[in-house]
This record gives sequence, C-alpha cells and structure tokens, in this order.
Amino acid sequence: MIKIMTWLSVAISLVSLSTVNANADSRQLLSSFKDWDAFVLKTDAGETVCYMISVPKVKTPSSLRHGNPFITITHKPAREIRNEFNFIAGYKFQKGSTVRMIIDKSVKDNLFTSEDGAWAYDSKQDDAIVAAMKRGTRMTLEARSGRGNKTSYQFSLSGFTAAHNAITNACR
Repeated sequence: MIKIMTWLSVAISLVSLSTVNANADSRQLLSSFKDWDAFVLKTDAGETVCYMISVPKVKTPSSLRHGNPFITITHKPAREIRNEFNFIAGYKFQKGSTVRMIIDKSVKDNLFTSEDGAWAYDSKQDDAIVAAMKRGTRMTLEARSGRGNKTSYQFSLSGFTAAHNAITNACR
C-alpha cells in the first residue's frame, strides 16, 4: 500500500490536475492490490469517477529530486471515458518532448506531454496501453525534464489487473 505521506501528496496533485473536485468524503478506497490502489469518487456534479494509482519503485538518476511522480488509469462513465492513462512527473517536461513507455523489455508507445503530465494520444492508444499493462510485470517511463535531464521511472504492474477489474466493476 502507498505510504500515507506519499499518498497525500499524490492525491493533492491528482485533484489539482483533474477536472474532478473531490473531497475526502466523496473518495472511497475500493481496495489495495499489491502495488496499485483503486478508488471511486463522486464529483460535486454527481459524476462517478473510478481510478487506480501507483507510484514508481525506482527513480533514476538518483541524484535528482524527482518530486512525487505517479500514474493513474481512470474511468469517467458519464463522459464515456475508459482506460485514460496519465503520468504525472512532478516537474515540467521539456517542451515538445514525449515520454517513452517500455513494458517489460518491449517499447510500447510514446506519450505526449504538457507541463508535468503525459497522456496517450487517443482512446485507442489508452486501451492498447492498458491491455499491455495487464500482460506485463513492469513498466518503465523515460522522459526529459524542462532542464534537459533524462529521467526514468520503473513501475510494478503487480496487482494491476485486479485493480483494473475493481474500477471497471465500480464504474459500470
């Protein structure tokens, strides 16, 4: 399970970067699944949003201050959004750069960046990423910071499928 202090900073970042205005009363932990936590929340507008979240196991280079990077997969059924992949780095990416995604040892995709976030280009790519994450054991995201530093984040995919099943069931 994600440490409380890390979770609080991740939650604050997630809420501030999302169109969701969540508060502690509306967010409910569905469960923790190894390296993933699954949540459901109700927005102020009454929309149900389900998401899963994880933090990296390894951040490189270790000499840099990385902030609190995390990834989420989100379902927003009222908007017909499923499997929305999002990586928040905790720093601004280099303008015009992409994030390279590697699942196990195979390069899967590049993600577009804006400010400190990276996303798939469309819902078809989101679905393909989720399918690959279900089959994989680890994911690495390689990026370049606004200062030009090369960074890399390794995420465990242990518990991914169970967490995804939980958010899918909660947001039918």
